[in-house]
Amino acid sequence: MITGFNTDIKHNDKVYHIQTEDKGLQNPYIESLVYVGGEILASKKTSYAEQAKTGVDEKWIGSLMEQQHRTMIAAIKRGRFDSPADVTKITSGAGKTLEVPADAIDEDKTLDQVIIDYLASEAEVEHLELSLLGNADFYAGAPVELRVAAKRSLSQNPIAAAAIEVKVISTVEAPRVIFKGKTAADGTAVIRCTIPPFKEGTAAVIISAQSPLGNDEIKQLVKRKK
Repeated sequence: MITGFNTDIKHNDKVYHIQTEDKGLQNPYIESLVYVGGEILASKKTSYAEQAKTGVDEKWIGSLMEQQHRTMIAAIKRGRFDSPADVTKITSGAGKTLEVPADAIDEDKTLDQVIIDYLASEAEVEHLELSLLGNADFYAGAPVELRVAAKRSLSQNPIAAAAIEVKVISTVEAPRVIFKGKTAADGTAVIRCTIPPFKEGTAAVIISAQSPLGNDEIKQLVKRKK
């Protein structure tokens, strides 16, 4: 059972409570709720029904929960749920109208705040997300077979024909491409390749996806068999 996330954030003299939880494989979506004084101010739901059909583990679900939870925290820090005079009305997925302030430039922001704002704005724009389906270990000199999925970040719809490339980089050799392919109609691709052997230094596998919607990549360290 995955434990949910609960965080209190103080912003403009208000304490916002963010709660994120997984509804389970019988109802596969992640839900985040934002409370102020016990009242629900906003909600965000992300379905992973398509991914659940091909198999997901607790680590993958936990990563999705954490990403959404951080997005909500960043939105609060950006002032998305303040109520100044200049506001923009948006409709949430539940049909509730929320009043959201227009973005303002704050020259006194710290670097951490700038990074949080950037990540939050990126999360709000539809882009490609690449994920690893199941667990996979990468050993030097050994064959590997795994599945990846490319999807739209907001709608969670699969991205077909995304270009998949697997590259090995190391401290002792030049980068080497060991696999190229494309995702199928369901947004997934099966990768079969062999990790090059190496006796010294360190190496990593970079799995990348490219499409008109953007790019994403997954990095994994290469292990050596004992």
